Amino acid sequence: MIDTQCLAAILPGARWFGHKGRVVESVSVWDHSIIEDGPPALVLALVETSFSDGSSSLYQMPVLVEVDGALRDALEEPDRLAVFGDLMAYGHTLKGDEGSFEFGGAGLDPSTPPGHESIRVMTAEQSNSSLVFDDKTILKLFRRLDIGPNPDLELNQVLTSEGFDHVPPQVGDISYRREVEGEDVVVHLGLAQRFIPDAADGWDHVLAHLRALYDQIDPADAREDISSLIKERSEEILRQIAELGEATAALHVVLAREGFVPDIAPEPITPEDLERWATECEASCDVLTKADVEVDAATVKMLIGQLRDVPAAGMKIRIHGDFHLGQVMWTPRGWMITDFEGEPARPMEKRRAKHSALKDVAGMLRSFSYAASAALFERADPGSEGWSQLEPWAIAWEDLARSAFVDAYLSKSHEGTFLPADRDDIAVMGSVFELDKALYELGYEMGNRPDWARIPARGIQRALAREQA
Repeated sequence: MIDTQCLAAILPGARWFGHKGRVVESVSVWDHSIIEDGPPALVLALVETSFSDGSSSLYQMPVLVEVDGALRDALEEPDRLAVFGDLMAYGHTLKGDEGSFEFGGAGLDPSTPPGHESIRVMTAEQSNSSLVFDDKTILKLFRRLDIGPNPDLELNQVLTSEGFDHVPPQVGDISYRREVEGEDVVVHLGLAQRFIPDAADGWDHVLAHLRALYDQIDPADAREDISSLIKERSEEILRQIAELGEATAALHVVLAREGFVPDIAPEPITPEDLERWATECEASCDVLTKADVEVDAATVKMLIGQLRDVPAAGMKIRIHGDFHLGQVMWTPRGWMITDFEGEPARPMEKRRAKHSALKDVAGMLRSFSYAASAALFERADPGSEGWSQLEPWAIAWEDLARSAFVDAYLSKSHEGTFLPADRDDIAVMGSVFELDKALYELGYEMGNRPDWARIPARGIQRALAREQA
């Protein structure tokens, strides 16, 4: 029924295809189910892609299939996908050739299933596809799949059941089950949540403030008054950033509770964990030999090495794993946290691994640095007179944002027992995780945006300066 040659032709060009640049050797249908007969038929297909290096990957493709086998992505006609709302609301299961496609809708009303008034495709996403039903429900379809739980669905289930206020409640899900090599396995295909119509992307929200702040700067402003002027002009956003710190800590407090299943339950951080994290971070220092930055690699490694000596590092818990301003939304009711999939390039076992909560904190602190600099790049070229005038303001704003976030986070985090008891140990661990993130960023920027390499380079320099202060 499905023309695999057609699949092989369209798959590499899809924006959510995660293996661009690699040679696709073959494409096969792992399993499929006909959702509606059509014509064209609406088919939910799981597609296995094999590459020339011998590896393979699994993708989800809702497709519209003509009688002759020609097909196209079903999201080109989103109205056809309203049936997904019915399937979830009624809790239907559809049979495939090898397994079953299971639709759940614990938070949906079967008498008014979503999708009968309107349905539209969100355009911002890259690695997944999202549909908004009736401006009330959003369904995220995971495109690149792994056997086993997807952390986005897994953690949203936990947080919704725990009544956590800072995630849009989960209302439905789509999963696939089959037997693989004698073992029953699950593949998570989709997550439905309440849609927040009046939410602003956190990155855009903070960047809009920074643009306005930089526009207010007068060359006559005394440099010694920069911090006090920023406090005055950024009072509202700094208050919101403090609220984000509280929301982040509240997330970690929930995920650190006892009584969860083993995959979620907190565990003590062991010396072996610290050794592994330090070794991984040290390996990232290789980028410093290629970068034109005034950073001594030996000093960086010395700071990283202190992680091994933290005597009581607290608990390792499930964390967000890819935490930055683009993963939070500002709403009139406060912050909402989204996208718990972790870093898309990492294998699933890494994305589901427990870690120190301070890794999430480090990710958000690095995001403040990027926001302050991104607004600066819009206004001036590095090294120019305009850059020299604005850079002290960017640095001062970042410092104030960091303090607002960290102070609020540490105050709220005392409701749990997942952090080290000693503030000095917290500082060491936080610095190492920030360095790890900045080293990754440095390598990325050198290969993609060389002018931006100064942002993570400055982050590394300032981390060392804080340690030496």
